[in-house]
Amino acid sequence: MSSTSVTGKTFRMKRPYRVIINEDGGRGFRNYVAPLTKEQYLSAIFDVQVKGRPVDALFWCGLQNPAGATWYCTKVGERGGLLSWPRIKQAWEWHHMKTREELIRQGHDPLAIVCDRGHELGTDIWLSFRANDVHHSWDPHYAGSKMTRKYRDRTDLRVGPDHGRQPHVTFAERQWDYAKQEVRDFVLALLSEALLDYDVDGVELDFMRHAFLFAKSDTEMGTLAMNDLMRALRGVADQAEKKKGRPQGIAARVPSFEPACAEAGIDWRTWAGEGLVDVITASTHQPTEQEADLAPFVDGCRDTGTLVSFCMEPSPATPHVTYDRSMIHVYGGAPTGLSTENYRSMALGAYQQEADAVYIFNTHFLFERFDTHTSLEFLDELHDRELMAGRDQRYIVSRQPPRYSHDWFFECAPPRPLPKWVTREEPEYTFIITVGADLERAADEQRLRAARLRLCLAQVTPPDIIEVCWNGQPLAGDFEPPLVPGTWQHWYAIHFWVADLVGQDRAPKAGRHEITLRLVHRNHEIEEGIIIHTAEFDVRFWHRPGVAHAMNEMPGMFR
Repeated sequence: MSSTSVTGKTFRMKRPYRVIINEDGGRGFRNYVAPLTKEQYLSAIFDVQVKGRPVDALFWCGLQNPAGATWYCTKVGERGGLLSWPRIKQAWEWHHMKTREELIRQGHDPLAIVCDRGHELGTDIWLSFRANDVHHSWDPHYAGSKMTRKYRDRTDLRVGPDHGRQPHVTFAERQWDYAKQEVRDFVLALLSEALLDYDVDGVELDFMRHAFLFAKSDTEMGTLAMNDLMRALRGVADQAEKKKGRPQGIAARVPSFEPACAEAGIDWRTWAGEGLVDVITASTHQPTEQEADLAPFVDGCRDTGTLVSFCMEPSPATPHVTYDRSMIHVYGGAPTGLSTENYRSMALGAYQQEADAVYIFNTHFLFERFDTHTSLEFLDELHDRELMAGRDQRYIVSRQPPRYSHDWFFECAPPRPLPKWVTREEPEYTFIITVGADLERAADEQRLRAARLRLCLAQVTPPDIIEVCWNGQPLAGDFEPPLVPGTWQHWYAIHFWVADLVGQDRAPKAGRHEITLRLVHRNHEIEEGIIIHTAEFDVRFWHRPGVAHAMNEMPGMFR
């Protein structure tokens, strides 16, 4: 019953996956007023993001942490927050717990009904397990939906203060310790219950909620122990396959900066090489990441049956380069979020690197931005590289957030490329942008309208001279609006440098491209350098190729 992936791999499941959605509970449990009926709950999960769309698998996040907090009728763990129900401190917790408990009171196990509806629609349903989530441990008095008696009472199963991680990673001591056999055995029992007693198609271990499995000093031993756990889990999945008569998969979501996997004790190469896992998802923790280097994962899984997917995380959105005469020059989060053009570019960049699939996490953020995603039209495109390659795209260079990027967790990880100071002492800076479509061909075929590189620069003044290069060759560009006395600027001398590569016959092929900014001359009256805040590559197509360009300018011609 295996299938063949787009990249030619023999995939365990009955069909190859191209689009995976992680339903983390937000869509059905958090975005509506409780209590929902069974049909309302299933409609919330499936009708908009799955039904009638080319979505291959839904990973339903119903197992919240290794302490056994579930959203379904477990016999091994405990429904999260049940020890304090029905007295809940916060309204946002009450809403999703109320819906869950009402469904169960009426005889509806949430995981069972999700499996049934997904299979009716032809979509595979996996249980997603947050392998070491810490939402329940930030507040020592927390008594909400992710807490269990076992976590509260068994403090001996936690990593403890000698975790050895960076000082600001304050949650590390309160995570459960996978170096302890009892923790691994309990996790195996939780996942075995899901595979053997529910009609799931697989289980996912989400190692990005949250990073780390044990103390730093236990990494070598813990890594080997995790390999044994994955082998045992594969044995259970094979047993479930015999019981159900269809393939049972195992997936893992891991850091997209590949060296961080070893720091966290995640030996994904062994898992793929031994056929233990079927999907490896390379992912950021939370802040949107545009251009992860997927080559280590693609190369490491090339001769295996393991698919490589790229996680498109929409929170807290992505900075856009814009000029709107306000102080908000770099913005993200509601109400703008990721645009359809952003999703296309992220998917195209992943496919250009030979990823097998794309994966969407934190889907509830999409539904909170009704002004930008009224119909989630991008879900109808993500499976089709050629379709997206002929539509508008917006590529963003990843920007360093205040926290939760890879370097916030992992000592081995570098900061994100931007923002960056360029000074007299260090007058040149080069960074990479990944383009996922062959824009050179589109320009030759006169389908490409514009391919604009936009740089948001701060501390810029009229005497300054900069040079911007694309793959080492200077670009012709200018500030919009012009950087001359009397024109408008944002506070902190923020301006926007723009170059259209189409007008210069420089439209690029798909691939990784270098952008270099040189500070040729700095205003001698200013000590500081300039800042590259954000960089964006905005690609626009003529939407009626072959028609006079004036017709393409008419209202309604843009999609």
